[in-house]
Amino acid sequence: MKTVFIDTSVILDVLLQNEGFWQDSLEIVRLAELKKITAFVSASSITDIFYVIRKKLPVPAARAAIENLLSIFEIAGVDGNDLRKALTVPINDIEDALQAWCAMKSGAEALITRNANDFQGIDIPVTTPLNFKMY
Repeated sequence: MKTVFIDTSVILDVLLQNEGFWQDSLEIVRLAELKKITAFVSASSITDIFYVIRKKLPVPAARAAIENLLSIFEIAGVDGNDLRKALTVPINDIEDALQAWCAMKSGAEALITRNANDFQGIDIPVTTPLNFKMY
């Protein structure tokens, strides 16, 4: 079974049904839900996702969405050491660098994101939901 790391953008595309992106991203979420892949998200992604979706959904619905995510995905913890390690990743944006670091520490075989250009120069393959190949 493949181990992958899912960027925040993929989850938000599904939850917000972002036009042009959500259907491909939903396929990744379904693979995780069916346990056909081991999919990690960072703890910081969960808080970011809640922050964004609570602006569009009532808080109880946003909390329910987070509970659902926690049942589907493995969570890569984030602590001070992880933040320090993220500073060594050759990505200018600290949020993306932290995502990349969490992907590497999770042993992911790929990082799946809508914004592949944001993750150039890291040591694991980066792909979009559309281009992700399980086998």
